[in-house]
Amino acid sequence: MLPFLEKPFLSLDIGSSSVKLALLKKGPRGFELVNFGMIPLPADAIVDGEVESPEAVSEAIMNLLKAEKIPKGIKQCVFSVSGQSVIIKKITVPLMSEDDLADSIQQEAEQYIPFDIDEVNVDFQIVKAEGAIPKKGEKAGADDDRQMDVLLVAAKKEIIAQQSEIIAAAGLKPTIVDLDVFALENGFEIAYGIDPDDTVALVNIGASATNINIIETGITAYTRDVQVGGNTITEAIQKNMNVGFRDADRYKLGHLDEGVKPSDVATYIKKGVATLCEELTKTFDLYSRTSESRVRRIYLAGGTAQMDGIDHLVGAELGLTCEVINPFRSIKYNPKVFDGEYLQKVAPSAVIALGLASRRLDDK
Repeated sequence: MLPFLEKPFLSLDIGSSSVKLALLKKGPRGFELVNFGMIPLPADAIVDGEVESPEAVSEAIMNLLKAEKIPKGIKQCVFSVSGQSVIIKKITVPLMSEDDLADSIQQEAEQYIPFDIDEVNVDFQIVKAEGAIPKKGEKAGADDDRQMDVLLVAAKKEIIAQQSEIIAAAGLKPTIVDLDVFALENGFEIAYGIDPDDTVALVNIGASATNINIIETGITAYTRDVQVGGNTITEAIQKNMNVGFRDADRYKLGHLDEGVKPSDVATYIKKGVATLCEELTKTFDLYSRTSESRVRRIYLAGGTAQMDGIDHLVGAELGLTCEVINPFRSIKYNPKVFDGEYLQKVAPSAVIALGLASRRLDDK
């Protein structure tokens, strides 16, 4: 089937504070936006990455489907997971065919995964090989000591099943499961492409967690999820200005009450950003232990990246060039259907949803 005739998947990015939905149509000249929308979740629906109220999340998804007028015939859905239930590790194995690797990957995975192998789903992607990868049925010689680098991915079946049940309860059919860090990379690549000579860090700052994907020579070289996000900044404002969490969250995004000056909030925003940057520095240091390359620039995504000036704050704190991702920049859309100013405003929050929406069944 021609790629631009394939039936698209509806994507769902279920975060701790909101659900994002996207639908893309792939044509011979790239992607076109069919749907994009988002809806907030109740404050206690997902706490610290743990789903406390599956019913509330399913209800939010159903309300979003209705608000976006998603045709009932579109059922297949792609979603993603992240956090401590997910392991991503680059390993080195002897050169072999992809089929042989598929047969042996479970055994390989047991050496690197701190979970019972029966509790996880395992997948892999060959990222680099010393020479041509053998074809199916071919074997490397006994004295062949060539190797290849493989990205090993494992996710707990429990977390995948939970997300699948939530989505199914909303009337959709969960078909593809991805990881947040890879969806982040796909959303970035649609908009900017991947420079094979550059090393960049893609940083998705959610409410309670941050996904980090370091891209080196065009491929994922290091990933890390940290339990620090936009709430850290909100809490710094809340604590020091003696206001409620919701008011502090509004202040963070520049929506100030009468009598509150931007300078009153700026100090605490910087304090919260500094805490986040400590984790980024730690991540970059861990990465540097396994690579001779260094991160040259940072691209920000996620709801917290909607803060005015956060790119300058992060860049100054880390001494690196920093930019906020606009995933819509290379996607066509009908201005009679979509408000360009709104898309520009929410662009950082849409990266993962659009990255997921670009997925197809045979993608790796």
